Amino acid sequence: MQKYCMPLLRPALDDIDRRLLDLLQIDADQTLRELGDQVGLTPSAVQRRIKRFKKAGLMRTVAVLDAQQTTGLTQALVMLTLAEESPTLHRRLANRLRKDPAVQQCYTLSGRWDYAVLVSAASVRELRDLSNRLFKSDDNIRRYDTMFVLDTVKAGTVIPVDLLG
Repeated sequence: MQKYCMPLLRPALDDIDRRLLDLLQIDADQTLRELGDQVGLTPSAVQRRIKRFKKAGLMRTVAVLDAQQTTGLTQALVMLTLAEESPTLHRRLANRLRKDPAVQQCYTLSGRWDYAVLVSAASVRELRDLSNRLFKSDDNIRRYDTMFVLDTVKAGTVIPVDLLG
């Protein structure tokens, strides 16, 4: 189960914070010394800033696996729309999708579709079973379209720090 923390108070970011966040998003395996050399801080000052980012909920440390390096992985983007909408129905679906480890990403949308869900499975057959369990068995899902991922053009988690405000 993934752990997400809500920020208590987002810290004000200076230019060094922004550069440090950029560097960490590119390669979080760098040592504190390496990071400090690049931003002009001591290792202990870098560590204090990283702790501040984490405490505020701005950053968390995870390992990101490269889906291209796995054999037999089947991924699909599933677009779905609900039959009826209410905050309770949306929350119920979102909680169920959030808890399922096969759901890699999930977004609520405006427009024709209510959700875009990226799912991963070991085979097409497992993906079919997953779709039946997650989508077909839900009476409140009016329609869902499954599109298989054929190739990854770009996949990333880097958020441009200029967008943080």
